[in-house]
Amino acid sequence: MKKQGSGGLVGKPEMMIWDAHVHGYPGEVISDPGEWGRRQGERHWRHLVTEGPQGWADPEDLLRAMDSGGVEKALLQSWYWENPESAQRQNEWHARWIERYPERFLACAAIHPEMQDPLRTLQEAREWGACAIGECLPGIQNRQGWSHPAWQAILEWTTASGWPACIHLTESVGHSYPGRIETCLMEIVSLFEAHPGQKWLCAHWGGGLPFYALNRRVAKALKHVWFDTAASPLLYDPRIWRIACDLMGPEKILFGSDIPLLLYPRKEKTPSWDRFLVEFRGSGLRADEQEAIGRNNLAALLGLSPGGS
Repeated sequence: MKKQGSGGLVGKPEMMIWDAHVHGYPGEVISDPGEWGRRQGERHWRHLVTEGPQGWADPEDLLRAMDSGGVEKALLQSWYWENPESAQRQNEWHARWIERYPERFLACAAIHPEMQDPLRTLQEAREWGACAIGECLPGIQNRQGWSHPAWQAILEWTTASGWPACIHLTESVGHSYPGRIETCLMEIVSLFEAHPGQKWLCAHWGGGLPFYALNRRVAKALKHVWFDTAASPLLYDPRIWRIACDLMGPEKILFGSDIPLLLYPRKEKTPSWDRFLVEFRGSGLRADEQEAIGRNNLAALLGLSPGGS
């Protein structure tokens, strides 16, 4: 597969992937992540990226891996920064990258409730091309969690604008790993109920929330909730693809990798979609289910056409 100079693809396979969960960093971060995190006061991020199976990629690295793996578009997720200044810096990165590669990248705006003017930040983000917010994790970003009054204003803005709010969720039961903070899933269900018109994109299979979709209250709360598959090989058996589809319906699941995280740290040294796509395509899902999860659902959620932008 060859890459065009504009960041486009030629020699496309039958179905191109749209990845709903990708992270990228500029050289100033990649050159010394630990020091950058120390200077920014990002203790949680620094802990995760220096002790977990973290890989690194700038936009050009991402594009090379995307071309190799057959990934047409990637939604650049922001981080749940502790420092409002870090969020603003990430917005500057994302604005530059989607301007440079508009055919390949979509972007979430980074947001922090203690920004001087969060709503102005969102308005500016819409101008530079953002289409969602997140990842968000108020338990790390601020002491009050979702009860901080700024979050209410932020969610009113995103609901009115039709923007998804992408949130980081961690399974309540599971193995230990650096930076793991359990999510109280009932609090998340209550959050969905308090904002019934908001679109939600829950990372990492929603911390297992789809397993509770048979509960009547939970099922009702999940009306405007989607789940991405980010970091799935590090967390779940491959059977989760079929099981989650049966519980939620394939229309509620979005392919997400969490690259440049190393999804198979014992087998790979650089970020790659290759093994994860082998798992996805060998998951036993029908071709139409794979097409929905691998591309069409993200396009629909963002109001885009799978055939273009």
